[in-house]
Order: sequence, then C-alpha cells, then structure tokens
Amino acid sequence: MNVMANVASQRSQLIEDALGTRFTLPDVFFEFIGYVELLWMTDMFDALVFVPTALLIAFHERPWRVTSRLLLAWGLASLIRITTVAITSVPDPRPTCKYVEGNVFTSFTLHRCGDAIYSGHTLIFVICAMTWASFAPKSIPGRVLTTCAWALCVAGSLVVIANRAHYTIDVLLAWYIAPGAWFTVAWFWYWHITRKGRLLRIEFPVEVGRHRDSDSPELCQRRRVQLGLTRDGTPYDPVALYLNVLRGEGELTPQVLDDSAPALLRSGTNEKSNAETATPADADMAADIAADDASGHPGSSSQALHWP
Repeated sequence: MNVMANVASQRSQLIEDALGTRFTLPDVFFEFIGYVELLWMTDMFDALVFVPTALLIAFHERPWRVTSRLLLAWGLASLIRITTVAITSVPDPRPTCKYVEGNVFTSFTLHRCGDAIYSGHTLIFVICAMTWASFAPKSIPGRVLTTCAWALCVAGSLVVIANRAHYTIDVLLAWYIAPGAWFTVAWFWYWHITRKGRLLRIEFPVEVGRHRDSDSPELCQRRRVQLGLTRDGTPYDPVALYLNVLRGEGELTPQVLDDSAPALLRSGTNEKSNAETATPADADMAADIAADDASGHPGSSSQALHWP
C-alpha cells in the first residue's frame, strides 16, 4: 500500500509540473463543507473507532473468528485500493500536501499528495462499524454502542472531506467497497469454512455448535443440523441421510445426526453409490426435497430434519 501510494504521489506531481500550478477538482461537498486545517483529526477518528472495536474483539465469545473476519475484509478492501490508488492520478484536494520525492520502496509519509482513490481512513471507519453491526451483543447496550460506531463512522468521513484529505468520491468509494468486501468474506467463510467443517476451533471454540458453555444441548444440536455437521465436525448430506432413513437403514434421531450420520451415509453405498441404489420413488422424493428447500417451503429438508 505504501509503495503504490508513493507511486501515486510522484505521478500526481506530473500534473502540477505540466500545468505550472496546483488546483483542485470541482467537488459538490467542498462547496458545502468549509476547509479546516485539522488533519490530525482524521487519525484521531481512526483511533476513536478502532480502539473500541479492539475491545469488542477482546471480550467477544469467539475473538479469533471476529479477528479473522475483520482482517480478511480489511485485507481484501486494501488489495482493491492497491490496484486503484496509482492507476488514475488526480490533483490532490489539499493545497498544503507534500509530494514524495525519494525512493518509492523506502519512503514513508503520512497524508502525502496523490494518495487519493480511495480513502483508507474511511475504509477503517466502515470495516470497524461493520464489525460492530455483525458481532456486537444484541442487547440494548450493544445496539447503542453499534449506533455510536456508525455515528463516528459518518463523522469521521465528514472530517476527512473537511480537511480535504480526500475528494468526496474517494470517501463514497470506501463506503461502497468496505461493506462489499465484508459480505464477500462472510459468504466465503460460511460456505467454504463453516459448512465444510474447516477451522472449527475458530468457529466453535468449545465444541461444534456451541459458542459458549451456557448454550443448551438442544441449541447446539439445532446449529449442527442447520450447518449439516456432526458432533465431530464431519459434513454430511441431509438428503442422502433422509433417503437412507426412508429405506429403513437408520432412524432419524438427535443421536443419529450427531454421531452416526457418516456411517448412515456409508451404509447405503456398499459397492454402489446412493444414487445407484435409490429407487425411482426415492429419486422423486429427493427432487421434491431439493425443490422445497430452494423455495423455502415449510416442508423443506432443512426443517424436516428438526425434531420436537
């Protein structure tokens, strides 16, 4: 990030050298928000948002999961910024900025000229606010703190614009990209980590399906069924398990789902797969289950696996 920002700064200087003067691009918010010389406030808002987020992670029931999600989303959004910051050079909106003139690989300067598209400060604001929205307690204090995090996020964005550290478009791009990176990581985490039984010590530090010691066994079983995982974290196919039960090769009970699902799946294969041994009626029922599950119908397979 630092190297590409230095490249952007040196390329931005070419604009001033070619024109012989420094100018600022037209910006709608610049017309309504006055210019202030308090650049330190942009870094202060980083601390105001990041420090409470670090405390949230430290006292969370699954701190490594929250840390992983935050760093992955932040890393993805930063990777996008690396590809954009030096591609299109724009004149810096701040008239007092300094150009980087040294080696791009060894120079380090805060708030340098040309480090524009898009706002790294706003990226931190939004990623931290998304962490609060996703992992803060669902109690009244948790919702109040989440609201405060979003308020600091908005205020920090306005401070960035007021200090002319970025154009408004840089701030808006951060607001668009940061949630996109957050939900992209969330989607990947659910389907390729949780549903496949990977990194379960991060996802469930106590045992599979249990977030804290006080969780009831019924709640843990419900989570395992919804995720398609057995007690030891082995994924299973609920449709194949259901068909084996219909063929009389097993009984659908909590104990079966927790301890014997892989064995049930294997018992129906022997030398042939479940698809080869299933009857036409089984195939029709599997198709009905899959269609109901996709449509969210009350008779879907995900709900058929629940017990009283």
